[in-house]
Amino acid sequence: MKECGTPNVPSFYALRKLQKKLTQDVGLRPRHHTSALDNQFYMNHPNDLLRLDFSNPLVREYLHFYPEITTTISESWQAEKYVKEIEEDDLSPMWANWDGASHRHFYIKELSQCKDGKYFVPLKWIVYRKQVHCDAYLVTKEMVCHIHLRLSQELNFAFSLGFSQLRNMNVMVRVLATDLCYNFLDLQAQGEVRFSGIQNAFTPHMPHPVREIAQGRPVFVLRIMPWADDVSGNRSKQYNAHMNMYIANINLPHKLLAQEYFVRFCATSQYASSLEQFDALAEDCMQKDWTSTYDCKLQQEILFRIGIHLLPADNPQQAETTSTAGSSANLWCREDEVGGSATHRETDKGYHALFAPGKPRTPEDTIAKIKKQIRAACLGVATAVENLQTETGVKDKIATHWIELLLEEAQKIQQERVYNRETRDPRLNDVKIKNEARQLVKQSIINEIQEQLFAWVIMQPPERYEKLDEQTRTNPELRPGDHYNVLLRLRGLDPHRDSPCEILHTVLLGEDKYVWYETTKVWNDQQGALFAARLQSASIDGLNLPPLRAQYMVQYKKSLIGKHYKALQQVGIFQLDSQLCSSALFDLWKANGVLGALIWFPVIKDMEQYLADLTVAIDNVLDRWAIVDPTKITQKYKLHVLPHIPSAVRRFGPSILFATEIFECWNSVFRLCSVLSNHQAPSLDIATTLADMERFKHQVSGGWWKPSDGDWTQAGYKIQTFLTGNRQLQRRLGWTPVDAYKAGSVVLVSKTKQQPDTWRNILGSSWNNTVAEPAIHSNKNWIACKYAVSRSQEPCFPGSWVFVLNGVEVSAARIIKILSPEHSLTETEAVVVLQKFTISDTVDAHYEMPLLMKTENIVVSKPEHLVFKFNAQHDCHHFSCSLADAPGQQQERSESKLTWKIRAHKEDSRFLVNTHATHNAHLVRETLPHSLTAPKPCFVDRLAKHSEFASALREVGPEKRAQASARGQATKARNKQEKADKAAGVMVRGGDVATNIE
Repeated sequence: MKECGTPNVPSFYALRKLQKKLTQDVGLRPRHHTSALDNQFYMNHPNDLLRLDFSNPLVREYLHFYPEITTTISESWQAEKYVKEIEEDDLSPMWANWDGASHRHFYIKELSQCKDGKYFVPLKWIVYRKQVHCDAYLVTKEMVCHIHLRLSQELNFAFSLGFSQLRNMNVMVRVLATDLCYNFLDLQAQGEVRFSGIQNAFTPHMPHPVREIAQGRPVFVLRIMPWADDVSGNRSKQYNAHMNMYIANINLPHKLLAQEYFVRFCATSQYASSLEQFDALAEDCMQKDWTSTYDCKLQQEILFRIGIHLLPADNPQQAETTSTAGSSANLWCREDEVGGSATHRETDKGYHALFAPGKPRTPEDTIAKIKKQIRAACLGVATAVENLQTETGVKDKIATHWIELLLEEAQKIQQERVYNRETRDPRLNDVKIKNEARQLVKQSIINEIQEQLFAWVIMQPPERYEKLDEQTRTNPELRPGDHYNVLLRLRGLDPHRDSPCEILHTVLLGEDKYVWYETTKVWNDQQGALFAARLQSASIDGLNLPPLRAQYMVQYKKSLIGKHYKALQQVGIFQLDSQLCSSALFDLWKANGVLGALIWFPVIKDMEQYLADLTVAIDNVLDRWAIVDPTKITQKYKLHVLPHIPSAVRRFGPSILFATEIFECWNSVFRLCSVLSNHQAPSLDIATTLADMERFKHQVSGGWWKPSDGDWTQAGYKIQTFLTGNRQLQRRLGWTPVDAYKAGSVVLVSKTKQQPDTWRNILGSSWNNTVAEPAIHSNKNWIACKYAVSRSQEPCFPGSWVFVLNGVEVSAARIIKILSPEHSLTETEAVVVLQKFTISDTVDAHYEMPLLMKTENIVVSKPEHLVFKFNAQHDCHHFSCSLADAPGQQQERSESKLTWKIRAHKEDSRFLVNTHATHNAHLVRETLPHSLTAPKPCFVDRLAKHSEFASALREVGPEKRAQASARGQATKARNKQEKADKAAGVMVRGGDVATNIE
């Protein structure tokens, strides 16, 4: 700017100083933490980050604070955990009529009066039929001990019933919140009602304890979704391990949370594990702590607090957050106790158990097992601890640190007091004490050492122990965060149940990857080239996928990532035949495609029907795997995780709500900060940089903040509108406007490509006498449009398959042209020319998908009648379509003279509705009859078939394990010999032995 002659340009130092001050004024300052294992790191705390959501006008209007009771589930606050499981004290405790009497705050567990004069005790605020209600208990005369009515309308209430008794009366009613007119404090303050002698369980609830804390300010509770994983801090292939933690505010709708703008960075460390970082994060989740901020919608200060709702991550990380040993353990599941030894898994009972959820784990049981391991470590026997971990599948990373110290110290002290003749207890040197008496003495000493070490570990780490209150010290116990996983003791969180199956790593990089490998491992170059040519010819319109790179996917088939498997899951089945896979594998591909489409549902309108279909689809995938390879489910933990998906969907909503792709994408932002950090204190440096970014995002979004020397304020108008008016900035900050597409609108082709022409000429071969030109625009020229926007707010192009509304009926069609009259002033004059198709009453026998049959009808419709688009594939199997040479291969944006292989479709009269497509899968199934899309069970008697597979495994299993053991022993022997040879100065090269002579 100085070189351009701009006046009054501040120095770089002044700029950085101002940026630092602004970030501090916004309230973002990384805090230093020392973990229980003495690792140092810095954290941007969730409370500091989420307070910005209330003061950001682009975000505040989308915040939802109350559970919603509805049959259509698309958000976290509509699912079972939010609606039914969370205790009322862990939800937003108050409501007010913000459009009316905003000063009158209604709290739960306080007596309130309705407009009709009835008295209620609200228990929980909920949204029902798009309006706020409360589940409440009706207070009748029978529940009141003394009622004194006076002409002055003063009432004296003395409740003889406790709150627990009121619950047992089972007189809960649902009251519309706007029908409430007074509450306990309002009535008392106005002198209309005086409450005296309130006793028993009502006393701590009236007034609600938070009312005194709030001091007239509104109060809300937010639920968060923290994500943690190891991430490389380098952009190169050299791995530079960091443990990162991000959070998302699940009180925002998923359409926002799917954007990088709403990912919040908390912490990173090259030393501290995720559990150590969770211990710091848990400080913000304590029930007594409330954070103040400015609410730009209510235009006043409010209080809020947060709670952890669920813990999405990949399977190894979820094993750590649940304190389980992971897939390498015998009891490998983080949610249940299914598993066992290899021999047990081959029994009929053990094998069948792998196909379904087993006995659930509980935090209390896991804590008890961790404590047992720590006490066992005080005995100094490592094998005893290892056996406990093997038997239970419980292994806590924090506890492991103390276990290792205890084992080392126990062995050291035992050597000194039991085994070393010079220093051991004198009784052990007494020759008169023999046999059983000697063993008793020895055991008593070991027990003393155990108690001594257990008392020592209770006081660790010393800095934290010193901060404990006297009551906690007098009751010595192992403490969460200090000695074991803090998540096991957080209120409202069960890590075992609240670590749902993550679809990126479990489905795409698990199940899909296994199917792809099983199919391609036997391919030769010709088969790979055949599949690549077919795949490149597949239609991806209506799939919401990037362009397919089929040749790349086949060439690097062992190194694919999630987006490749997601494409293969949806269109791979149409490229396979007997030349490329067996019939059993083909059936597995079909089952896998059906499951994938169901898992990626964004909206569930009938939860019971959906879960029934999802369960059948999961069972089919596992059963098809058993046909292909019965050992797969005994070896691959990710297959066992699949049966847990239905319960996770019921509790948390559609699977995409707890997908982690957005966090994985955000890792690229972290890597840039890591590369540009000072590498001396990376945790602090990266946290500071990203706090500055959050401050910048907040201010350019029109957010409010409070300077240290002033009141709540915003940036100037041009700064406030910087984000909304700048597409480049939106792209860099990961922000997408909510209504990017307007339903029913059209977009013309660029002016250089516009060629206005008559109705007949512009339709070309599609024109016939039945395709009448709209009378209102007769004898006018028409212009082709690039796309039209459907009711599902997505662009539909010429050639796209759509469901179109015709009166009250919805039918399938393919777009031929999208036209707009020349010089048209409104979008309502545009029309869509469609080729109609009929859908078969039965599914195709080969693909098990509905058929689309071409009709002679070509119709004209309005863009607003397009309901949604879907994907369809040509039925190449029916027509035996072969490959042909196509000219014009694109290279460097130019056509070369080289040809490439594509599928030559013989006819365009028969297509398949791609029911493996994930995009709009829910809309397709709502539109088509359930009989055309419902998965059919693979086996009638699953238990009998599983017993059959287990019987076969018992015949070959022992032999395979013996061979694997022999290979392992041979490898160990070879490595030992090579080590010995190197030590002797011998180098083996190409089978010849050469001796190093210096």
